[in-house]
Amino acid sequence: MELRKRRIDFLKWLFVPIVFAVVFVRPSWALNSYLAFSLELLGYLFLLSGLTIRIWCTLYIGGRKTQKLITAGPYSICRNPLYIGTFLLSIGIGLCFENLLVLLLVPAIIIPVHFITVLMEEKHLKEKFGSEYLEYQKKVPRFWPRFSAYHSPEFVEVNIKAIRRIAMDTLGVLLLPEVEDLLELLHNHGILPVLWYFPH
Repeated sequence: MELRKRRIDFLKWLFVPIVFAVVFVRPSWALNSYLAFSLELLGYLFLLSGLTIRIWCTLYIGGRKTQKLITAGPYSICRNPLYIGTFLLSIGIGLCFENLLVLLLVPAIIIPVHFITVLMEEKHLKEKFGSEYLEYQKKVPRFWPRFSAYHSPEFVEVNIKAIRRIAMDTLGVLLLPEVEDLLELLHNHGILPVLWYFPH
């Protein structure tokens, strides 16, 4: 829990330049062009993919991350599927906002922070679960999924608090395209300035 809190606090500060780029940087292509439509649609597909993975993971691990070694469902094909979902979300955000700078910044922040977190979590899991985790580590890849290893019980017990939290996260993510439309409106009416257009 302490590790998660520190990671979230750290990410909040790192996301300041991303918010700045979202608000004040715009593409130079026409907003009603095929390119704009294609990027936004692709971004939405990435958002949905990332959300689906994160919801799937939450069903299995929500509220139990430090209490029990979860090796079923998404965790049977990859040891860190939750972070893969986050990575897909980060790509989707950049595409939805049609913002090359955001598309570069978000993964540049997300990937190193979460990779370091994964290494720290692995150390903690080895200490807590010992040989059980070492055996799991041998069989299941860290990131790249091995679909042939998939297994799951017919029923899983879910944590209502975790489901409520992921539901709120999902709502926030699904509203991002609407935020993009609002920013376009504010820029078009001169309410928000555009400090840089790309590409040049």
